[in-house]
Amino acid sequence: MRNSLSRRRFGLCCAGMGISALAGPPIVARATSIPELMEREPPMLETLKWAPHVHKAIQNVINANGQYSSTYNPQRRPYVVVDWNNTAIVGDAQETLFLYMLEHFSFLMRADEFRHLIHVHAFAHPLPAPFVNMAGQPVSFPVLVDDLIEDYRALAARYGHMPHPLPRDVLAKDVTLQAFRARMAFCQQAVATLHGPEAAQRWMIRLVAGQTAADVIALSRAANEWCLGASITTQTWECPAERPGKAGPVSAKVVQALRLTPEMANLFQILQEHGIDPVICTSGMEDITALFATSAEYGYNLPREHVFGARLAERKKILLSTEVAHYPFPADAGKTAIIHKYFVAKRQMSPLMIFAGEDCSAHMLEAFPDSKLNCLINRKQSAPMQKFLQKAAQSASDTAPRQFYLQGRDENTGEWLPEEGSILLGETNPSLPT
Repeated sequence: MRNSLSRRRFGLCCAGMGISALAGPPIVARATSIPELMEREPPMLETLKWAPHVHKAIQNVINANGQYSSTYNPQRRPYVVVDWNNTAIVGDAQETLFLYMLEHFSFLMRADEFRHLIHVHAFAHPLPAPFVNMAGQPVSFPVLVDDLIEDYRALAARYGHMPHPLPRDVLAKDVTLQAFRARMAFCQQAVATLHGPEAAQRWMIRLVAGQTAADVIALSRAANEWCLGASITTQTWECPAERPGKAGPVSAKVVQALRLTPEMANLFQILQEHGIDPVICTSGMEDITALFATSAEYGYNLPREHVFGARLAERKKILLSTEVAHYPFPADAGKTAIIHKYFVAKRQMSPLMIFAGEDCSAHMLEAFPDSKLNCLINRKQSAPMQKFLQKAAQSASDTAPRQFYLQGRDENTGEWLPEEGSILLGETNPSLPT
């Protein structure tokens, strides 16, 4: 049964609410007879805030390859691959969970396990600028780890017997928690800069070890609701002067940003009505992505079997800090491997379109040169992704069909812009990648 809420109202509801309370069942793909198709107009993508060139190009690809076209083969359904973080949503669900866990001290690992995980990327040399302490002095990673372990032991001893997540007001004035969260954010950003976004993502995901998948999903739901209802802000977390540690007080700027994207929710609906499968492949944890992607509450309504993300191994239903064996980590070549294994090998075709906004999708864009269209979210990304963003920007004024398109957004509000330029966080004018 079709959802009774019109696509137009669906988009407007998503745009106006942090969490959509839309009723109605998820869309279920089904075979449609040719006479039935001929009786109605093909479903059209809502205009909403798509860049006009992008909107038109996507609709043309859908019309030419979906079940309303004469070449459609229901035995080999076309599919579209979509990043989740900073693509289907504005913001990063994995990072949102990480920040929430820091704010509420939602960790259940033993201190020795925590030390082992944190120490993975440590090296003896001082960290390069700008990773210095608040006095401008160099910071040694092993010494920073020692400070983190001391904070972790103190917090675990103080709050380990209490239900998780701990209420924010309980922790608000705790100088140990303030120092711990500043050091953890500082550490995560150092790992991302020195070892790349994939290493930082894997580091964050492993921090949920010791909990059940159900625990993590509940935490992620709470984190989503907290961040969807909050303003988009940049905060500075600092170690209090009374808890300097061996490395000296450090500080880190963190961005609090999470928003639903009605344009993508509507796209998923239209694709399915055309007999085209949207597939999520993200470097974020699969369970917390599926919470978002499959839920009518959030408005996306995708089948669970079409959501692929990072997976941790389990023992007696407790998540471990190691990844599932023989399953690629979904970043860079790992994303490509997953798409090859679960879709290319079975359907004997490349993705019809790719929508990319994560830092680790360059390999996938290179691996599928015959995809009809690649839509890139215009945001600051990793160096491998930057060349594709620049390629899309160079042809942004070209109205002829092309393979790479940019979609703009306003990072200050979390809304898309009806153009290919983006207003970056803290700025006022839209710009293209340079």
